[in-house]
Amino acid sequence: MNFLGNITIGQYVPRDSFLHNLDPRTKIIFNLVLITVVFLIKNFYQYAFFGGVILVMMVLSRVPLSHYFRGLKALWMLIALTVVFQIFSGGGHVMYSFWVFKITDVAVYNTVFITLRLVFIILAASVLTLTTSPIRLADGLESLMRTFRVPKEWSHDFSMMISIAFRFIPVLAIEAEHVMRAQLSRGARFDRGGLIQRAKGMIPLLIPLFVGAVRMADELAIAMEARCYRGAEGRTKYKQLNLKKSDCAFIIASFAMILVVILPL
Repeated sequence: MNFLGNITIGQYVPRDSFLHNLDPRTKIIFNLVLITVVFLIKNFYQYAFFGGVILVMMVLSRVPLSHYFRGLKALWMLIALTVVFQIFSGGGHVMYSFWVFKITDVAVYNTVFITLRLVFIILAASVLTLTTSPIRLADGLESLMRTFRVPKEWSHDFSMMISIAFRFIPVLAIEAEHVMRAQLSRGARFDRGGLIQRAKGMIPLLIPLFVGAVRMADELAIAMEARCYRGAEGRTKYKQLNLKKSDCAFIIASFAMILVVILPL
């Protein structure tokens, strides 16, 4: 199993594209706008418009579309659970029933919309992380928090935690792949038996992975202390963030998208 190839959040793909050259603050604001809009849309025309915007962003990133679809594949269990929990809830006209379960037209309607919302949010987050390095993402987040008068120490610590979390997602994926291959070579099986048997079979994978994560966190803390890291105190930026005309135009377009969605409501 290749965990790393199916996890896109936290991975950065360097390209010379329009989105890669945007200020990270612009892309963070745009993603916040996308998340806001996705909870405001209520009909298929608005979903089609929103899906078109996401597709345009994916094309502008010049990152292969396979990267985005692998990200959805990695979260198929979450999407499947969302469908299962929604398809059997809600009133309306009964379309199909078996035993104590009933599928209604309202449930199908809500399931389609909620699933699309989840898929759009995953794709939007993938566009952000695939086109922005973790360091620039942390710098942009810290700058935005300081713009809203968040204390410098808090904004720096929070952005540092987010940067480390994104950085360690692919690292933990590699570690999980190595542990799984080691356990398979020792005769472990993760795809046999019922649900309980498979859950027990994951223990030889989760325990070494947890121990490895704690070890890496300890090594990271030692490395930061060895480099005299003391938080935001006395730190300066080698590369300063500057908004360009393209960034301002992109931000204006993102808020215009909210108006396009809200006005028909």
